[in-house]
Amino acid sequence: MRPRTLSMTGLRALVLSPLCWWTARRTARRMARPGWRAPVPVISVDSLSGDVALPGALAVIEKLQGRGLSPVVLIGRDVAAPTGVDEQKHTYADVGGAALLAAAFAPTWVAGDLLDGARTVLSHTFAYGKSPGCIVLIGESYNPRIQSDIFIAIVDAACGFGNGLCRPAGPLPEPLEQAMARVDICLTIGRPALHEQFAAAWGQVIPEHNIRARMEVLPTGMDWRGLRVLAFSGAPAPEHFVATLRELGAEVARAVTLSAGQPVTRALITRLRNEAAMLGAQLVTTEADAVRLPGDLRREVLVLPMRLRVEDWGALDAVLDRLGMA
Repeated sequence: MRPRTLSMTGLRALVLSPLCWWTARRTARRMARPGWRAPVPVISVDSLSGDVALPGALAVIEKLQGRGLSPVVLIGRDVAAPTGVDEQKHTYADVGGAALLAAAFAPTWVAGDLLDGARTVLSHTFAYGKSPGCIVLIGESYNPRIQSDIFIAIVDAACGFGNGLCRPAGPLPEPLEQAMARVDICLTIGRPALHEQFAAAWGQVIPEHNIRARMEVLPTGMDWRGLRVLAFSGAPAPEHFVATLRELGAEVARAVTLSAGQPVTRALITRLRNEAAMLGAQLVTTEADAVRLPGDLRREVLVLPMRLRVEDWGALDAVLDRLGMA
């Protein structure tokens, strides 16, 4: 049952709600197909409601490395053959932003066919002289080609699961109760007050294992106090980015929200740079948006690096222990 406080979905959702059964049926049929069982544990990190799962995935990767494991990241991408990501050689257009950012944390591969990609990864010996200890799938929880041993769902505590409906009436690919049956851990991201609101609204439907986390600025020695900036971002919730800049003491002269999938072209950056000059401001963006910039323009844009801080990894430790992942 959806929480009463989030059940008012509006006229659009009401009109589209009869189509939800089609989305649910199609998803159920796809997920019923038997997937390939890898010889190493496969951990799927994804968002159910379309938000970016990368910050949670990067935190999980670091946690696995802290336990002495050797995770390799695999991301779906329309490429001719499975490709190991090289930060020095590949661009955003080649492999996508998530792969470029993940490659800074662990060996990362992209593949058009996940099964082909996984088999290629497992046959590869990496620079540290080891075979992969596990595979981390990012954003591929609804790809049935590979069976996952652990499914970690990333949720923005501020947004929750939207109106709790399937697409196109809501953000979900399947009924929430059905999705939660496959989720092992729900990792929610937000400030303490938002975590409490999320728990009150959705606590009855999320799995027993819930990890709370929040985004924090990575200390770099940069003093943002009094700095006048023009902030631009294509993040799902750019208001968090702007609020963080203000908390750091920056003066946000203007905030520009890029539409989903909008190319960060030379023309766009030139226009933003001219606007910033008129405002006497410095361009600033997120790490995820910075990797989309033309290479020679990156030095003109400040980047606000942020990382996920997890309150308690106990729930994930328990699941990893159960699987024998030392």
